[in-house]
Amino acid sequence: MIIFLLQLVLIACIGYLWGSIPAGYWMGKILRGKDFDIRAYGSHKIGATNVLRTLGKIPALIVFLFDLTKGVLPTLLSLLVPFFYAAGWGPMLAALTALLGHCFPLFIGFRGGRGVLTGSGALLLISPLTFVIGLITTLGTIAISRYVSLGSIVGCLTTIVCGLIFFFIGLSQPTFIAKVSLPNLIFMLIGPTLVILFHYDNIGRLLKGTERKIGQKISTV
Repeated sequence: MIIFLLQLVLIACIGYLWGSIPAGYWMGKILRGKDFDIRAYGSHKIGATNVLRTLGKIPALIVFLFDLTKGVLPTLLSLLVPFFYAAGWGPMLAALTALLGHCFPLFIGFRGGRGVLTGSGALLLISPLTFVIGLITTLGTIAISRYVSLGSIVGCLTTIVCGLIFFFIGLSQPTFIAKVSLPNLIFMLIGPTLVILFHYDNIGRLLKGTERKIGQKISTV
């Protein structure tokens, strides 16, 4: 039991610390100087969408890719290293703590992003089919509405629905190729729910019709 708890604590620490690396925040410092804080502009978050609106396409692409690694690398580590696998609970914990690290980063006062890309990176390994389906619904919603936040919320809801469906199909048909284990289901329920909750301000603006659409720039002068 002690070894099992040690496994969980270690992979949770790795996931949280890697998730805490504030790529978007540091990108602002690199491009605009040490006094620049991207959290003072736009959505007040450090994610790729706010970087796109505030700093431009190339910085946003770099942050986009890095934020994906926050979910991919800790989860991959727990899948490849038996010690961190922890009877299947390691990947779930790595994914969830990486998501929390991005949203509440240790290094910049616990004010980070919303966790969409970090959660997506983890989901890619935990349930590849759900990732593909969620990507389709997310991009489709963004293409139609031009709202990144709405697309992210729809993608989260897709993940929750797919998680439940794939889990219960797997119970009745153990050979189902897309079956989801109980630990992974927990991530697919908790992770997207947290991301939706972190979009509370976007939801308010969507309801009021004041949400910014993709491509709208933010003045940093």
